[in-house]
Amino acid sequence: MTEARPDGRDTRWEAHRAQRRRELVSHALRAIRAHGASVGMDEIATRAGTSKTVVYRHFGDRAGLYAAVVDSVHDYIHAGLTAALEQSVTGDLTALIRDLSDAYLRLVERDPEIYRFVLHRPPSAEDLTLDPAGALTDRMGHHVADAVAANLVSRGLDPSPSITWGHGLVGFIRAAADQWMASEPRPPRDTVVADITTLFSAALSGVPAR
Repeated sequence: MTEARPDGRDTRWEAHRAQRRRELVSHALRAIRAHGASVGMDEIATRAGTSKTVVYRHFGDRAGLYAAVVDSVHDYIHAGLTAALEQSVTGDLTALIRDLSDAYLRLVERDPEIYRFVLHRPPSAEDLTLDPAGALTDRMGHHVADAVAANLVSRGLDPSPSITWGHGLVGFIRAAADQWMASEPRPPRDTVVADITTLFSAALSGVPAR
């Protein structure tokens, strides 16, 4: 039996829809920066030069657009943190903690309204498994755990705690960033980075071999 070939028109249409969705997400990000985390769909549609009907056609509802924005922001933050990890010295755990903390807080500080938008899921979102920050911290936790494991091995230590420590470090940085963004007045980023680094470097520097 001959296998049916995909229709070229369908492929082009899907590519067009995907491109249009990316454009609308970009406009949504600009609207959030301009109007704040409580931006309305009317403001997003106006920024995109279209109507709410068109936005709903591509995303279903506000929750659908929210999920697409979360994916975009996750990719952006993940890329920034991955770059920080790659540039950090694997054998220096204190430098890794400092670089990771500084990279995360720097990204948050650069786009505070978008960060607030991502952390507040709309009430209409039916998917209760959609955790705007959980997926990101889980992905980064694995990256950091690998780096911590490499550090422990280089020091002749048992790397088995690296999973717990890596995920714990990322979760702590996220919580510290959330509190930092909510603070008034907000302390300097360098101060928060130093506090995080001091806590974790002191805790991990004296780890004995098992």
